[in-house]
Amino acid sequence: MKLMNWVVIVALSILASLPIHAVEPTDYAQVTYSQPLLNGPYDANITPVNQLLGFEPGRRVAAPSEIESALLTWAKQSNRLKVEAYAKSHEGRSLYAVYISSPENLARLPKVQENIQRLANPINLSQSQANSIIKELPAVAWMAYSIHGNETSGADAALLAIYHLIASESAEITDLLSKQVIIIDPMMNPDGRARFSKELQEYRAVAPNVDDQSLLHTGSWPFGRTNHYFFDLNRDFIYATQPETRGRIKLINDWYPQIMIDGHEMGAQDTFLFAPAREPVNPHLPKQRKHWGKVFAADQARAFDAQGWRYYTGEWFENLYPGYSNYAEYRGSVHILYEQARIAEDGVARPDGRVITYQESVHHQLLSTMTNLETLSKHSQSLYQEFFKERVQNLSDKGNYANRSFAILPTDNKSREAALIDNLRIQNIQMYRLQKELTRVAYDQFSQRKEQYRLPKGTLIIPNRQAEARLLATMLEFDVAIKPEVYQEERHRTLRDGSSLMYDTTAWNLTMMYGLPAVMVVGHMDKHLEPITSESLLNEAVDPSAIAFAVNGEDDSSVSFAARAMELGFQVRVIDKATQLGEVSLSRGSVLVAKSDNPNQPELPEKLVTLANQAQLKLNSISTGHGIGDLPDWGGSHFQLLARPKIATLSRGSFSPYDVGATWYSLDTHLGIRHSLIDAGMISYADLRRYNVLVMPDQYGDSLSESDYATIKQWVEQGGTLIALADSTRALINHGLSKAKLLPEALDDAQAFDSQLQREWMSQNVPNNLIATQKIDLPMTIDYPWEDITERPDTKELERRDDWQQIFMPSGAFIAARNDMKHWLTFGSNASMPILLADAPLLMSDGSAEVVTRYGFWEKDQDSSKLSASAKSKKPQVLGWSSLPAGVTAKVRMSGLLWPEAAQRIVNSGYLTRETVGKGQVILFGNSPNFRGASLATNRLFLNALVYGPGMGTAPYVAL
Repeated sequence: MKLMNWVVIVALSILASLPIHAVEPTDYAQVTYSQPLLNGPYDANITPVNQLLGFEPGRRVAAPSEIESALLTWAKQSNRLKVEAYAKSHEGRSLYAVYISSPENLARLPKVQENIQRLANPINLSQSQANSIIKELPAVAWMAYSIHGNETSGADAALLAIYHLIASESAEITDLLSKQVIIIDPMMNPDGRARFSKELQEYRAVAPNVDDQSLLHTGSWPFGRTNHYFFDLNRDFIYATQPETRGRIKLINDWYPQIMIDGHEMGAQDTFLFAPAREPVNPHLPKQRKHWGKVFAADQARAFDAQGWRYYTGEWFENLYPGYSNYAEYRGSVHILYEQARIAEDGVARPDGRVITYQESVHHQLLSTMTNLETLSKHSQSLYQEFFKERVQNLSDKGNYANRSFAILPTDNKSREAALIDNLRIQNIQMYRLQKELTRVAYDQFSQRKEQYRLPKGTLIIPNRQAEARLLATMLEFDVAIKPEVYQEERHRTLRDGSSLMYDTTAWNLTMMYGLPAVMVVGHMDKHLEPITSESLLNEAVDPSAIAFAVNGEDDSSVSFAARAMELGFQVRVIDKATQLGEVSLSRGSVLVAKSDNPNQPELPEKLVTLANQAQLKLNSISTGHGIGDLPDWGGSHFQLLARPKIATLSRGSFSPYDVGATWYSLDTHLGIRHSLIDAGMISYADLRRYNVLVMPDQYGDSLSESDYATIKQWVEQGGTLIALADSTRALINHGLSKAKLLPEALDDAQAFDSQLQREWMSQNVPNNLIATQKIDLPMTIDYPWEDITERPDTKELERRDDWQQIFMPSGAFIAARNDMKHWLTFGSNASMPILLADAPLLMSDGSAEVVTRYGFWEKDQDSSKLSASAKSKKPQVLGWSSLPAGVTAKVRMSGLLWPEAAQRIVNSGYLTRETVGKGQVILFGNSPNFRGASLATNRLFLNALVYGPGMGTAPYVAL
């Protein structure tokens, strides 16, 4: 051993004495870009970009700190710009709005903004008054770049554009600035850019790398596209979950820009795409917006033609989903998307042998920016006139949005309603509270007309006749209208090659996303209303003689209250059946903390008050544990003792960064307790005994080995709660960790699965008259639920149909689902709930796993005239592998594109299952419950699993 050490030391000494021949970068020819990015002359008092960065613009990616430093330096040097921080990222980085104009315009920015607001809210504003305002208004442009952090060329082009606008001494730029206020948002996602720019340093080699498959070009998990929580900020504009988005929305509300530029990147072997979009286009966007898109596109095309650059418009770019940056169009902007081929610092080799440089990609973004600004100058007055006309129509009693109002029904889930109010308030949408009960004609969330619909006092009323009518309509309208020709083309593509016109989800209604019952009222509601005010609950004190304290389980924040109380070391109970203790009514899922469970805790009441105030919950003082009448008492089995959740989430590998991030965000935002993200590649080396909850987010493949699954299975059998989301459920089933099955693999025993379905229905619909149980004689006949099902296809036909139906699975549609309202996983949920479903695993159980939530809401049809022939004859209706009981209808589609084939495939399959495995449990979610941080309805099911799972679904731990 000593000899070996000496050998190593001698070898290292010899190596250290050898000369090191560093490879000079000049040994490798780096392709350079010959065209100048900027043309002067420039003010010598303004520091050029290359001097601030220390390298030529476009030769490297500027880091967020370098961009920030440049902006703050220029703010001291130029009277043509004003730099203002409008938000802070999760990681503490500032997001900046850079106002650029003539010194005279900058001096009167408050007046400019005031006049824009008058046009945007034109109550009592005449056409002549509007004309006077418009005549004096400069054009307002919003130029925003790199909302995806690894799409870097936009932000680098923004730096050049800012310098050019503030330093150029040309008459053209002076004239441009006299006519415009240009707001440049140079770096929309500083956290993602920081992650990616750091990776560029890590993966940079001695020789230039032009292979677009290398890490230098792609980055690594979780990639730089997303922000701190791995959210795609270009999907967040209507959900407003992230601080970057919330700050940006406020600024858009302040300025109502006439154009909004959004600089992106796409595949490295592509060219350059810009607006206008092709169909489908959201019906709430004015038709005239497309005209202006073509006007700007024509000028941009001419500028590219002059350079000999290739480009295209439309093709894959559509404008149906309103959560992109095209969100500004609903407020009156002309939205122009740039999609530049993704070129890394070293350039990208093309099949023809050419190398496209990063500088060229920056130049494309820069020229597009300047061209669009020039076009705006020519048409600003006309755009303002159209903007004023649109806003007047939004407020008119004869407009498209004049005679309908949205109503969100009162709920005990105050935190969920508060989240909706907060979102709509950020969007400048006016809301009111109904002060007396009314009856109105209304349409429910299934778009069914109700002639006498009761609106209770306290209903949240949102008239569609208001300034933001178009945005409001697309956020709250239950079902988006898609043109018939779009459906036809989508059907054609689906059948031809499985492609789609739809770039994103086809459903996004906020009330469905939040799981709040709502209706659309026929008519403008403006009577018996009071504006919504900020409501803050404050528990000042509790009864010191109380034996326990409780919060209402209907509210989602009750789960946070329970988790944080356990984090503080308190023993906590949850109630699985509604009761009334003294004068306090407690719903199923309510959380109770008893003094007897927490001896030697003199500060218990004060700490619980603090927790309740943080969660905005009323803390009830419990004076007796005796349930009124036959309701549960506090010493019985319905008051279950919880175990403190110790949570880990698997990440990296092939786990989806989006779903890992959404899970992480949900834990931090809704629970605020300690948890761990652990590398899936280290699972066999990790000490899983530290955790009692393990979350497996959605996967793009299968990250784990057989030994990894064996390790996890052993952990579950010893008492762990394993929660799998979306395609991770497929992996668990395939590796034998769950007895649930996937739909295609269950068709060979369809009758067993259908029998379980009928059993669930019959258990919930037990007849009142059970006189047969009183008979002495042996009953000679028994009714079996499957006896009347004589038309079920055989296995081969079921498999053939399923193969066909899979072709038509949705890209994102709201499906009605039904919950088991006696299961602890459905605390705080309604019997029927919307679930946003894309092409995801459909779960099946023959009874070996509890199916907590199924797709399709069953209703008894009381009107015999509406019954089908089979229902009238009291026979079940066969739907394939499953059947509907006689006299029952199933509601499936609520919103979005759902082909009939997919609807029949989905109905009656499982979304959420739970099963016991050893002393532990496995919980499967067929689709991600935390979609973009906004799906609060399904997120509640997930929070229940996280926090209540260790106490409710596993074998109790007894301390000796």
